[in-house]
Amino acid sequence: MKKLLLTFCLVAATIVARAAKADPTPFVVTQPDGTQLTLVLHGDEHFSWISTLDGILVAKKNKGYYVANVTSDGILEATNLLAHNAESRIAVEAKMAKAQKKTFFFERANRKMTAARRAIGIGQPSIPYFPHEGSPKVLTILVDFSDNPFTVKDPKASFEQYLNGEGKPKSLGTNEQLNYGSVRQYFKDMSNGKFTPQFSLVGPYRMPKPLAFYGKDAGSSHDVNIIELIKDACEAAKGQINWKDYDSNDDKIIDLVYVVYAGYAQSMRGNLDTDIWPKSSYLSGSVVIDGYTIGRYGVSNELNANRTSPVKDGQVVKMINGIGLFCHEFSHTMGLPDFYPIADAARIDNQGMEYWDLMDGGEYTNNGFSPTPYTPWEKEVMGWTSLTTLEDKAQTVTLKADEARKIESENSDEYIILHNIQDKDWHSGIAKLGHGMLIYRVNYGKSRVNMYDHVNDTPGKPGMTVVPADGELFSSYTANTKEEHKRYRESHKGDPFPGEKAVTELLEIKLNLSTLKKPFYNITEDEKEQTVTFNYLKKSDPTGINTIATDSEPANERIYTLDGRYVGTNHTALPQGIYIKGGKKFVK
Repeated sequence: MKKLLLTFCLVAATIVARAAKADPTPFVVTQPDGTQLTLVLHGDEHFSWISTLDGILVAKKNKGYYVANVTSDGILEATNLLAHNAESRIAVEAKMAKAQKKTFFFERANRKMTAARRAIGIGQPSIPYFPHEGSPKVLTILVDFSDNPFTVKDPKASFEQYLNGEGKPKSLGTNEQLNYGSVRQYFKDMSNGKFTPQFSLVGPYRMPKPLAFYGKDAGSSHDVNIIELIKDACEAAKGQINWKDYDSNDDKIIDLVYVVYAGYAQSMRGNLDTDIWPKSSYLSGSVVIDGYTIGRYGVSNELNANRTSPVKDGQVVKMINGIGLFCHEFSHTMGLPDFYPIADAARIDNQGMEYWDLMDGGEYTNNGFSPTPYTPWEKEVMGWTSLTTLEDKAQTVTLKADEARKIESENSDEYIILHNIQDKDWHSGIAKLGHGMLIYRVNYGKSRVNMYDHVNDTPGKPGMTVVPADGELFSSYTANTKEEHKRYRESHKGDPFPGEKAVTELLEIKLNLSTLKKPFYNITEDEKEQTVTFNYLKKSDPTGINTIATDSEPANERIYTLDGRYVGTNHTALPQGIYIKGGKKFVK
């Protein structure tokens, strides 16, 4: 058995975690008086809180949620008034709710967010990011607790499939089949085979302390004993590990230790304060093992949803966690930042990425079972692909499913990306919310990418967001009623072009530093073929035919569909339908 040397100093450890955005879906709890109360979880690992649907701040005490008193320091204290939905409040409760000094609370929230932003400067990380090419190994340790054992029947088998499986997952007793694929398959597909991480599973191991210890919160700080969890997991696994296997560049720093713990995520609606909030960060020399320093770490949970839902036939359905949260945190270990706004002032509409990005709300797409794929920008940043720039000449463009094009602006620091999202492959989840041509606007240089960047924290000047076809990219943070939450989800249908409002033209796009005046006309979507076609810079003639022809394909020989898509010159290869050739319709 190898000797394990641990140098463990909580005071000296520099821990600045990157974590999942809180699941914004409202959840219902039963109060001690038997009433049903609908609540919303806000924030992230650095600072989170719970409110009623109409924004009243609440504090948990024992087994109930009470109207909170906001102190002059911005701290929430539970009163003796049990919280109720707006329509059920008695006069004294309504009066206290109205008197809440929310300004104090949100001023404190902003101070906490600012402290988190300043914790590490932008630039080269002091601990290298996890490799994002080839097949590097990830040490993955399964752990459970005396007060929270694993629910899955065979943790090793379930998480081997969850992390490394090929093809469609099979049910092993905890609804494993709900995931679209494994974590490894997700990144293999995102990278076109250039990145195939190997998750080396060890365990499960019973931790020496209960979950309530590792998941303990102190004030607004989550999981204050998380370093102890990493330490104890490494202690438990020390006899089965050859540490050299997990140091890909021979710098004596372990690339990544990932802990999968039994139970639920605090970031998911309706869970306990003692549950751990999934996160990723690094240890600055606080854990040393046989001459190897533990560098980056990640922590993710076993189960989806919460202890009281979903319910079927009177029983709570137990489901393995969707891979979305794991993919989100794992992406942080490779250097990607969050794309949701951290600062309270920036939590406004038309500011973030919402469900359109894994690094925003996309980790929860289809409850995390079909997480939103990487954007074309993220794939290029990782070095997995290179975006093709659309030439500035009048032309008809057809984008196939998942195909993307870049369009430059007059300012080299910003540009847009066109991306055709269809109900296909990993997009099968997000396409249920909206499909068509999504336009991203980018004002964020690749050379500055760092997991601690706050990309969308300048109100009105986001570094990465969507140009919604209907002009409205609603923020999950502004949805404070049940109707607004429903509107928020459904609003994604109006973001791609043409979208549910059939927006077929876009003449200019206001960017942060300039205005892009490169118009798009006749934007159409062929749902059967899963293509999007548009005229770039110049409208086509009324027949929808592109007036530009090459010498090898004379204009009168070119064949088009009725919606203006060029389909070649050989009519014998076409399926049955109505087409246009030489300005005249013909039927095949």
